[in-house]
Amino acid sequence: MANFITMLRIAVTPGFVVFMLLSSSHPNLKYVAFGLFFFGALTDWADGFVARRTDSVTEFGKTADPLADRIFIGATLITLYAMRILPLPFLVLVLGRDIVIAAGYPIIGKIDPTKIAVHWTGKVATAILFVALGLLTLSPALHSGSYVSFAGYPFTTWVNWQTAGLWLFALGIVWSLISGGIYISRALELARET
Repeated sequence: MANFITMLRIAVTPGFVVFMLLSSSHPNLKYVAFGLFFFGALTDWADGFVARRTDSVTEFGKTADPLADRIFIGATLITLYAMRILPLPFLVLVLGRDIVIAAGYPIIGKIDPTKIAVHWTGKVATAILFVALGLLTLSPALHSGSYVSFAGYPFTTWVNWQTAGLWLFALGIVWSLISGGIYISRALELARET
């Protein structure tokens, strides 16, 4: 059951992307996109809860859950960037960290699977990023941010949900980089042991 819930997170991702993009010309569709995003975020909590509650934690689930998070968050980031709601540096930092971590999973997992277990800092980062992305999803059009820099993004003036979402996203990046550092230190420790 927990793995099914994890797969639901991947399944709602295309719907979120489509409705979010359509919201540029049909503003009310952003609420449908937000509903799908909220549902996807809820599955992130629900799959872990169900797995622990029913004592059905599996090796597949340990790998699929963070992968589903990365697909869901990655698609959301790219969509918000394409709509000029999220600046490119934020996208690069989060996706870059995820790519580096994901690249090491197969190698570390073959040597010592316990080294790829999700650390609590990663869970904190994911939770903060989910809230931030939800707020950014509710940002009303028109968006005037730059495609390459922070220019045009409302960091210093309260405009709407986008301002709160951007600052919360910055906090999420800090936690994401901390957790990334922990995963990298685990990998280096493992390399020294072998």
